[in-house]
Amino acid sequence: MNLSLYSRALFFFLSILIISCTKIATTDIGSDLIPPADGVITKDTVLEVKTKNAGYDTAYVGISDDHMLGYVNDALFGKTTASVNFQVAPPSAPFSWGIPKNNIVLDSVVLCIKYNGIWGDTLDPIKLHVYTIDPEVVFDDDSAYNTARTFQKGKEISEFASGTTVYPYLLDDVDTTKGFYTEVATNQIRIRLNNAFGQQLIDYDSATVYKNDTTFYSYLRGLIVEPEQSSGHALLQVSLTDTSTRLAVYYHSVDGIDTATRRFTPNVSSSASSNTIIRNYKDTEIPSYITNGSTSDDKVFMQTSPGTYATIDISALDTMRNVIVHRAEVLMYQIPDGDKFLTPPNLFLSAYNDSGAFAIPYDVNIFNGAVSNLSQFGVAPRLKDDNYYYSFDISRYVQGIVTRNEKRYNLVLTAPYNQYVYTNENFIYAVPISSPSLNKVATGRILLGGGNNSQYKMRLHIVYSLP
Repeated sequence: MNLSLYSRALFFFLSILIISCTKIATTDIGSDLIPPADGVITKDTVLEVKTKNAGYDTAYVGISDDHMLGYVNDALFGKTTASVNFQVAPPSAPFSWGIPKNNIVLDSVVLCIKYNGIWGDTLDPIKLHVYTIDPEVVFDDDSAYNTARTFQKGKEISEFASGTTVYPYLLDDVDTTKGFYTEVATNQIRIRLNNAFGQQLIDYDSATVYKNDTTFYSYLRGLIVEPEQSSGHALLQVSLTDTSTRLAVYYHSVDGIDTATRRFTPNVSSSASSNTIIRNYKDTEIPSYITNGSTSDDKVFMQTSPGTYATIDISALDTMRNVIVHRAEVLMYQIPDGDKFLTPPNLFLSAYNDSGAFAIPYDVNIFNGAVSNLSQFGVAPRLKDDNYYYSFDISRYVQGIVTRNEKRYNLVLTAPYNQYVYTNENFIYAVPISSPSLNKVATGRILLGGGNNSQYKMRLHIVYSLP
């Protein structure tokens, strides 16, 4: 065989082989989803997105959900103060102390609250105070109170005017002795209340005040547990419906023979509750970013409800037509801030129009009344080189736009707590984004690079091939 002819044939064969094996080498994010070599020339492109910090949202916390209690002073997101408001009911109706009132000697009264976890710094102590709710205030279980709602305080009933200091790292196992009783209080916040309040409970008339839950609430409207805005860098997750949450009254008979405890607990069927969570953004950049009038921000502030949300304009897609989309992902990168205690939330991406937000067509799957593909969609933060990023898969939605000229919507980015999403733009049927909730209320925040950030740019990355 002619050597020159053989060389040319070999060169031609290798050229075809190289071309047929072309694949993306410009990114390792999503590279596992790039199709293997199959004779198709696969390319990728990056489209600009416009990002805008759009505003604030609110939330509602049900009595059976974890409530947040604590204080956080965050250089990026400002101050968060979380208080818990709730009612307790007598253990029975009608209620009796079991000992004649004139023979009762009060030992102590302790408010116990079940602790389920923490978001923030476990070493920084938190100082708590307990108040009664003003008896003139309307506070009942027929109403749903959002996290912005505050209630007028009555008297402070903490034993110590300086408050009770709670050390989060000690809450996992604390042995506590109260008077005649030694209790092992595991995962429990214990706040001793003053004896004047305990004596008031004993002195209430059994035939009227303790007739039933409703009559009792008219005398003790409810309790407020509130942190001082001077200590702590964490939110404690507490449960009101756990049996460990109770107002415990310890007492004994005057002769010392009989000792007893009565526990007043929240009643899911009759007790009112709410979680007051106040965000104070003073001295942060957030208000100015929301009101700056810019069409695209270089920073995006994401904070779990009640917090912030942002919009994403993907109109650059209008310039792209007639390709086979293998992967389309909205990539979002954390701007590092150095706070390792305040971890990022799960995020959710929706489409929206003038009527509201709804599930992104095709890419958000609804099954059995809920979103069924949250992890594949990309709601969770991922860690790379000590920084977090998100990758939202909107491949099928983008395919419909570029090949079938389907309607393009802008997107809204949230860090939802207990929100619902409409299944489509008809706004007829809504489903929970996640059950249990995608995030614990108020826990999670992250600073992301915006669409025009030079170093941590948010963008739409598309892997495609020609038809």
